[in-house]
Amino acid sequence: MYHDDMHQAAEFAHAAVASMTRFSIPPTPINFTIWYEYHAGRDPALSRAVDALLASHQPFTPETTLQLYEEFLNPARLLRTSRETTEKLQVAMDNLRSYIDSAGEDTRAYGDKLEHFSGRLDDHPQGAPALGSLVGSMLQETREMQERNQALEARLAETTAEVQMLREHFEQARREALSDSLTGLANRKNFEQTLTLFAKAAADNHEPLSLMLLDIDHFKKFNDRHGHQTGDTVLQLVARTLSDNVKGQDLAARYGGEEFALLLPRTRSDQAARLGDNIRALIGARKLVKRGSGENLGQITISAGIAEYRPGESLSVFVQRADKALYAAKRQGRNRVVTATSSTDIHPAAAVLPS
Repeated sequence: MYHDDMHQAAEFAHAAVASMTRFSIPPTPINFTIWYEYHAGRDPALSRAVDALLASHQPFTPETTLQLYEEFLNPARLLRTSRETTEKLQVAMDNLRSYIDSAGEDTRAYGDKLEHFSGRLDDHPQGAPALGSLVGSMLQETREMQERNQALEARLAETTAEVQMLREHFEQARREALSDSLTGLANRKNFEQTLTLFAKAAADNHEPLSLMLLDIDHFKKFNDRHGHQTGDTVLQLVARTLSDNVKGQDLAARYGGEEFALLLPRTRSDQAARLGDNIRALIGARKLVKRGSGENLGQITISAGIAEYRPGESLSVFVQRADKALYAAKRQGRNRVVTATSSTDIHPAAAVLPS
């Protein structure tokens, strides 16, 4: 897998440099990162943004590239959003404490006045006019207290709504940082974080953990023939099929490009193979027709590789075994699921359906 990744990375790097040369873009680190990721195709939103700029023949100015980097690639974006949200939340909570302190002072002042009125009732002659005046003062003070309470309730409601809005804003930013923008599945970062947690839980609890890597067969040819928009629709179709067939703590992720991953806790490799073959059959049975023209797009198939976690092995080796199984599925003709039983011994997990 290391050599395959190095070869692929070199291709992306060469393509990035070629694009920067073609459009007279300075080879700065930020520009290289943008074009590398564009050719890698890991972020459909970034690809669409660059394609839109190319289609409109807009120049790639320093301001344009910085905007692309900030919007799609800057790893500090979530941290900045978190910090800004925390600061706003702190202001809201300070205001809330101020309102509560103010309400406490108003309540104590009202209590003191009631005691004062009570003392005057005890000491005051019980004549009707004087008593009426005293009661009128108490009623006036009570009305003012009610108005202050109503104002406090309004401020509390406003602050509560602001806190809720901030929470939702931060949660949305967190979801966006951990989700693939095109498919809605977990992204690579989310996958890697969850893999670490699941592997530790599997080792601690002596439970199985399976990883399935899935790849759409001949997707590049399909994309070149029918266009990126139709290709995106196919990616979304596969993503929905994965989402519909996982349960509980299972995690479906877009691993990169046309490759997906399923993390299956408490699942043995043979169980994962049955799931993979079911998913493969569901996708292969779909009849793809282009909306509008009615053009038959043919059949989409997937290949999958499965590995079961061995307590103590490094996560990179775990992923590598699943990746080797995936490559074996492709070498054996695609449209099949292959399970890795050891670092060198892999075998088909299911019969091949007609392509």
